[in-house]
Amino acid sequence: MIKNQLKDLWKDLFNDEVEYIEWYFNNIYKEKNTKLCIEENEVFGMLFENKYHLSVDSERLMGRYLVGVGVTPERRGEGVMKELLLQSIEEAYSYGEEFIYLTPIDKNIYERFGFSYISALSKYEVDFLGLKDFKKEFKIKKIKNENYKEDVLIQLRDFYEDISQEYFVKVAREKEDYRKTLSELFCENGLIYVSYDIFGKINGYMMLVKDKNIIVKELLFKERDTLEGLLSILYGYKDYYEKIEIILPENTYLEDYLKSEKGLKKTIKNKVQVRILNVDKTLKRLSKKFKENEELKIYIQDRYIEKNTGIYKISKNTVEKIEGDFDLSLNIKDLATLAYGFRDYNSLKKIESFYLKNKDKEKILSNIFIRKINYFNQDF
Repeated sequence: MIKNQLKDLWKDLFNDEVEYIEWYFNNIYKEKNTKLCIEENEVFGMLFENKYHLSVDSERLMGRYLVGVGVTPERRGEGVMKELLLQSIEEAYSYGEEFIYLTPIDKNIYERFGFSYISALSKYEVDFLGLKDFKKEFKIKKIKNENYKEDVLIQLRDFYEDISQEYFVKVAREKEDYRKTLSELFCENGLIYVSYDIFGKINGYMMLVKDKNIIVKELLFKERDTLEGLLSILYGYKDYYEKIEIILPENTYLEDYLKSEKGLKKTIKNKVQVRILNVDKTLKRLSKKFKENEELKIYIQDRYIEKNTGIYKISKNTVEKIEGDFDLSLNIKDLATLAYGFRDYNSLKKIESFYLKNKDKEKILSNIFIRKINYFNQDF
C-alpha cells in the first residue's frame, strides 16, 4: 500500500516520532496533493503539498506549502528532487498561483530553483530566574486534550486575525486550521495556555511541549500584562525542567520585557522560503506603491519558468512586458526577497546581488523595496 510506504519513508528520512507520522497521515495527508516517483511499485521520491489561504498585504490568495520533500539515499544525485519540485512549480504556475513556499533544511538546496527566504522567527533560551517577578493579571485557562469548547477555536481565529494585521505576508488561520494545530499539539503531548481579558475575550496564548526543556512553540499576546501572566505560568515549571525555549515573531523583543538579560540567549532563525511563480501578479501589487509619474523598468530572469523572463515596465497601478532597455536586472530569487520585504533595497545592494543600470532610479527603488515583517509558524 502506497500510504504505508510513505509513512516508512518519512520515518527513515526525517526520523519523526511514529505518533506524529500517524497524526500527519490521518489529519493532513491527501493523495491528490502528493507528488511521487515510483519504480517497480516502490516509492523512492515524495513531495507533499498542503494548501493554505495566505494574506499578502491584506489580499487573500491560495498557496502550496511543500513538506516532506525526500528521496531515498540510493537514488540521490539522479535529479529526483528536481523532477518533483518542477512538477509542483509548473502545476502551480498553470493554476495561476502567485508563489509556493517551504521550510528548508538547507537553504542552498532550494535557492537554485528560485526559492528565497521571506520570513524569520526569534528563538529565546530563557533562565527560569528571569521570570520570577512576573504576575498574572488576567484569567488563564489550560487546554491539554481534545475536550474543549468549540467556541475556543472561533475566539482563537478572531484573536489571530486581529493581532496578525501588522504582518505583510502570513498564513490565514480559520477555525479548522486551529483545530488541526491543537490536534498536532496534543499528539506531541503538548498543551495551550489561553489568556482572557476582563470581557472574556482572548488576549494571548502560548502553546508548549515538554521535553528536556520547556519548548514554547508559539506565544502571541496583545499587551505587556498578558505576556507577563503567561511567563508567570512558565516560572511554575522551574523545579522540573532545565531551561525554557520560546519561539516568537521576529519583531517581538522579549529582552525588552525582562529586567535583566542574564541567562538570555537570542537567535534569529530564518524560517520560510518562497518561490515566485507569477511575476506579473507580484509586480502589480508593487505598482500600487508607485507615485504618479514614477516609472521603473526591471529585467527579471527565471531559468525554470521561461514566460517570467523579460523586461517589465512598472508605473502607478500598471505593469506591462516590453522590449528594449531596463533600469534594474535581478533574478527571480532576489525579486522575492525584495517584493515581500525580507530585505530592503539598500541591504541587498550591499551584497551586489543585482545589476543597477540606471542610478537615477535609486530613490524609487528605496521607497518601493522596504523592510517588512512576515509571520509563518507551522510545520504541516
